[in-house]
Amino acid sequence: MNLHHFRSYIHKPCLVNLCRRLSSCVNNFTWRTHTCGELNLSHVGQEVTLCGWTTFQRCDKFVILRDAYGHTQIIFNDFENLNKKFVSSLSLESVIQIKGIVKKRPPREINKKLSTGEIEVEATNIELVNSSIPKLPITSKDQEKINEVTNYKYRYLSLRAPKLQKNLRTRSEVLMKMRDFLHNKNGFVDIETPTLLKKTPGGAKEFIVPTKFPGKFYSLTQSPQQFKQLLMIGLFDRYFQIARCYRNEGTKADRQPEFTQVDIELSFTTAKDIQNLIEQLIKYSWPTEKGEIKTPFQCLKYEDAMRYYGTDKPDLRYEMKLQDVTDELKDSGLKIAAQSNTDSDVISSCIVIPNGTKFIKIVM
Repeated sequence: MNLHHFRSYIHKPCLVNLCRRLSSCVNNFTWRTHTCGELNLSHVGQEVTLCGWTTFQRCDKFVILRDAYGHTQIIFNDFENLNKKFVSSLSLESVIQIKGIVKKRPPREINKKLSTGEIEVEATNIELVNSSIPKLPITSKDQEKINEVTNYKYRYLSLRAPKLQKNLRTRSEVLMKMRDFLHNKNGFVDIETPTLLKKTPGGAKEFIVPTKFPGKFYSLTQSPQQFKQLLMIGLFDRYFQIARCYRNEGTKADRQPEFTQVDIELSFTTAKDIQNLIEQLIKYSWPTEKGEIKTPFQCLKYEDAMRYYGTDKPDLRYEMKLQDVTDELKDSGLKIAAQSNTDSDVISSCIVIPNGTKFIKIVM
């Protein structure tokens, strides 16, 4: 990913708006006075302190400094007080602290793709906080090209990618909205339940945790099911927990050994009330940049889902329902069709391909 692409990605409205909301509080309890995505023409003439990672360097005079909130161009004009050799030797991804004066960029140098593109900071002092090695396995220019093994091996570097930054911050924002909706607006109690417990029969396989006592083991909890029941009996009629769960199963596309789930328990209610609660919860916590979500949600009976889609988690974006062709195939001579005629639990079904002439044969 080159610098141009990096700038374009950072300037997406959803991330820019997030930075603006956070700018009023993220500079508390820290050295810096502003983030690298915060400065604009209203700050011209002010002395500021920035901290960040060196992303780009040009002519030993310009450095692009970045943090989690954006990019700012740093210009070095006064080499009497600043060591030119030190500036030129800065390796990319080194962490530095800059003090300087905010200047307005010349008209021909304005970068409209950056939220800070109309200004630059003329450095008066620079301090090295932490230097990086000259050649890193992952840099901001090639994050999209690195293979998965390298990304996980150097996770602390891949986490700097804008996409992962945005995903983790969005996740945090959604969870905080969920807590606000359940606790502050609807009176639920957030209770943390134990992770280690005794082995329970049934369900998924569990992870076994040994103890210092011979023959004694714990199991990592599959879900807080037992504790939910205890809490309901114990007069906690509205309980929720953002719980970590562990299941010792093979990794598949739709599951993994550990995951987080929102656990909710409510007494003296109906299935419809629970549906309404979940719909309102999702609507309240839905990320703003993803657009408004419509309620009520579409409901589908399990029987209809299996009959028309062959799965209990159908993709309803496609109107390609299964159609019963048992009668049409009864005289076709196909062995599978003959079985459909003799066994009431087996039917011949197909999916009709739009604008096509072939059938995909499915047996249920």
